[in-house]
Amino acid sequence: MAWTDLVAGCFGFGTAPFANNRPDEQIAKEAIAAAKAEGASREEFARLIALYPSKYIKSAQVLRERVSEDAARLDKLWKVSRVTD
Repeated sequence: MAWTDLVAGCFGFGTAPFANNRPDEQIAKEAIAAAKAEGASREEFARLIALYPSKYIKSAQVLRERVSEDAARLDKLWKVSRVTD
């Protein structure tokens, strides 16, 4: 499965933050490992996860805060996730 197909599962439900609970975090780690294995950059991953809250959040300020929080979680997970063979 392509990493892009795994990203939706990192949110639990539509309005949930990225990797905000243990099951979503586990899926996020799998998605990150797959992205790295496919040669995707952190920036590509971040762009994709930024699309999800924009579907539900209409306030520009709230959206900026949410994308910032999601990016911070991505940074932590991106650093610890390793490509497994």
